[in-house]
Amino acid sequence: MKRSFSTNRVGPALSALAVAALLVACSADPGPAVAKAAAHPKLYILDCGTIAPMDPKLFGLERNEIKGDGGFVTPCYLVVHPKGTLIWDVGQVPDAHIPDDGTEVAEQGILKATRRLAPQLAALGYQPQDITYIAMSHYHVDHTANANLFARSTWIVQRAEYDIMFSEAQVGIRSPETYQDLKNAKRITLDNADHDVFGDGTVIVKTAPGHTPGHQMLFLKLAKFGPLLLVGDLYHFPEEKTLDRVPTFDFDAAMTRATRKKVDEFLEQTHATMWIPHDPASNAALKKAPQFYD
Repeated sequence: MKRSFSTNRVGPALSALAVAALLVACSADPGPAVAKAAAHPKLYILDCGTIAPMDPKLFGLERNEIKGDGGFVTPCYLVVHPKGTLIWDVGQVPDAHIPDDGTEVAEQGILKATRRLAPQLAALGYQPQDITYIAMSHYHVDHTANANLFARSTWIVQRAEYDIMFSEAQVGIRSPETYQDLKNAKRITLDNADHDVFGDGTVIVKTAPGHTPGHQMLFLKLAKFGPLLLVGDLYHFPEEKTLDRVPTFDFDAAMTRATRKKVDEFLEQTHATMWIPHDPASNAALKKAPQFYD
């Protein structure tokens, strides 16, 4: 015989059990992460895919001169600062083209991804509209895929890069549809100049032309890790540096070499660690979100 109980007849013991069950249910499903204010800058490394092996000759190298198979990784980065946030590079395959369950590989030519960028941010407590600043190392398609998600953010870009991004001319390795919403977004336009993002010297966008007209890097002063320079595509393979090779598709090889010389001087002055974002071997050893560097 089925019994039913009206709520006005539940005794104290059952009421206590109900409350306990509710508490257990709440603890089992904490819901979306809520971002906490940072006491000092933090750097999160996000998974934005991989690039299939390419011919090293494109980068001025022979296959026997490199380690590995010639493939790359493509990280994105989130900087959390007491005064706001910065997303640096935004992936190579748009979120809309990636299955949301992470079980399939989305491919666009040699570009591959299994994880969407927005859910990775959500796991850290952020939505795209929460991000204060967006900046990309350069306009190539493997760095701009989800730029439209951040049209409410302030865009930090070099003038030369902005001009080529929205040029009517035929420009290679470019997908304007991935960043078209930034055209009229609020922006900080730099004229081949560095920019102190939060005004305290801990997060600086540094000009580094050559690979593209307005290529740029990100310099961080982290309290525990120390000074760090993300060089964008100034290098792809470590061997480009050790063997002094320049990619065949750089906008201006002489400019690239001049920038590299300045970067070497900067690294010597600051004693900063240099990360080559596309290098699989060095990236594999780094902490990935939700872990962070501070």
